Amino acid sequence: MSARETEAGGPAEAVEATTERREAGSVHISLDELAGALAAAFDGELTDIRLQEPVTVVAGLDRKKLVEVVGRLHDFEPAPFDCLNFIAAVDYVTHLECIYHLFSLPASLWLELHVTVPRANPIVDTVTTVWPGADWHEREAWDMMGVRFTGHPDLRRILLKDDWVGHPLRKDYADTIQNHPYV
Repeated sequence: MSARETEAGGPAEAVEATTERREAGSVHISLDELAGALAAAFDGELTDIRLQEPVTVVAGLDRKKLVEVVGRLHDFEPAPFDCLNFIAAVDYVTHLECIYHLFSLPASLWLELHVTVPRANPIVDTVTTVWPGADWHEREAWDMMGVRFTGHPDLRRILLKDDWVGHPLRKDYADTIQNHPYV
């Protein structure tokens, strides 16, 4: 079998045509140009767009628009954000925030999305439909901070035991003896 044929025996071109991929760093766009393109394409959806040198654009996003906007960002031209690097949950006492760190492999640039989540009802839609790898990141945010992800395929604790009471990285967390029965 030649290097240009698949295991099924067909030409490799048929496989390549269905999975169009760009080489890392193949898109040449400056941080300023990317911020301008995002502001134009997502006018009214991405807010407070700013640059964080050397390679990051930071923006706010309403949690109700999260899945729709990130779906478009995943395929965004000229710089598709095809990689969700991680999700961080932060407790600001008055509210929580989920921060999505997205990376565009073709452009070698980052986008940091800040999504405000109300403390009393910390619910956000899952992004596992866009990036399946979000699964464990969302489970960690649930486990440590109590952020629930609607539509998540398996939202359960990932770091603590299943019967743990509370979410230990929240600033109002008070540990209980229930969590340490053998101490």
